[in-house]
Amino acid sequence: MDSRLLVGMAERKFAHGDVFRHGYGPTTKNEGNCAAFLNDGRWLTTWSQGTDDGYPDERIVGSVSDDMGRTWSAPVPIVASDPHNELHVLSGIPFVVPDMGRVYLFFFWVLNTDARAWLANPGFPLDGANRRYPEHGSGHLCFVYSDDSCRTWSDRHTIDLPHRELYSMPDRLHGWLTHPPQIMPTGEVVFTFTGYKADLGLDYEPSIDWRLRPSEANLVLCDNILAEHDPAKLEFTLLPEGPRGIRLDVSKYRGFDPLRRFHDIFFGDPLVHGSSFEEMTLVPLTDGRWVGVGRTKLGCPCYTVSKDQGQTWTAPEPLRYSPGGAIIPHPMTLCPIARTTDGRCVLLFTNNNGMARGANHIWDTGKVRNPQWIVAAAETGAQADAGLWFGDPLILAEAAEGRTRQDQAPGEISMPQFIERKGRFFVCYSLKRRDILLDELPRAMLDAITPRW
Repeated sequence: MDSRLLVGMAERKFAHGDVFRHGYGPTTKNEGNCAAFLNDGRWLTTWSQGTDDGYPDERIVGSVSDDMGRTWSAPVPIVASDPHNELHVLSGIPFVVPDMGRVYLFFFWVLNTDARAWLANPGFPLDGANRRYPEHGSGHLCFVYSDDSCRTWSDRHTIDLPHRELYSMPDRLHGWLTHPPQIMPTGEVVFTFTGYKADLGLDYEPSIDWRLRPSEANLVLCDNILAEHDPAKLEFTLLPEGPRGIRLDVSKYRGFDPLRRFHDIFFGDPLVHGSSFEEMTLVPLTDGRWVGVGRTKLGCPCYTVSKDQGQTWTAPEPLRYSPGGAIIPHPMTLCPIARTTDGRCVLLFTNNNGMARGANHIWDTGKVRNPQWIVAAAETGAQADAGLWFGDPLILAEAAEGRTRQDQAPGEISMPQFIERKGRFFVCYSLKRRDILLDELPRAMLDAITPRW
């Protein structure tokens, strides 16, 4: 194995290629990686790049590979923030329309009220003192598209979505995206986003940490995107309909130790600030149900089920290894679930409920986001507990702790995405939020950890 693939890693036995390496020096954010496949056979990966989360120089970049992810082109900006006008781009997700080859990139276009202070002092870290709440971070869901294999991109188009009661402003929302749109077996094109309440942070109550904000999952149905060429005629439906997205009823789980520990540390109230269901990903089951899995403050992922193609959803419940079995431990970080063409479901998680490996709480980033684990499941046909039976988990990769003067970053693996392409399986992830790496998972390994039901 090329030793360069092991830089920054304590263990990387499935290394395949490096999408992007930032190198050492001032930490620069490279995170939020999402892959799609162009009609000419090339892979496209997009991600957010900038000084750090929320910095006014953030942009969405793209890189392509023509050798199944082994090597990648230098990243090219697709959409950039506009700090002079306090406008900010974040969390882009790509989608390729199969028949026409058009490439869409969906993203949030929001206000960044730190921007002008940053322009005056670009070398200084942001402290939030200049933010105007609840305007800060509020905005709209948008898209651009390319009809020439990502060489050029259209102007920005805004998607009008109905108001949710969680939003802090009547005509704008606070949210982010984490996973590309997908085509469901019944033909729907859907993607999810997380919406959150912004006026429970540093705005009106300085003692309340931003991590205590309530949140909910939302599903966007791209009604006619597979056939409509005119972007002005694209139609989008926000699901579930009504004033609320998919919410966790935290009152049922107030006794969960990770939840109580987290709110003791950040002086929150679990019943007020604990209702978070974020970064939901979807898998279709063979009986027609859709299962969504997202991160929570309970110290575990939760799942929700729709029996009517996303129109309505059950209240999220803890995800278990089997119906009635042990709860799967996981902190506040992305835990995507994916379905393979051969029928198994794969969950990427970190196997830490915020109380393991010396972690202080579910958001103790440097301790709960390492190593990266994988677990595979077979369908049981049961209606209870998502109807999945998971096997034994396996460590995929582990980041090394920074121990040099140039690299003192804690070990962290974030934003993993499971990819299947031409019968092969891959996981793309961010290392220490500055590098984008790609591993290939042997089919024999997945077979070994998938239970036979």
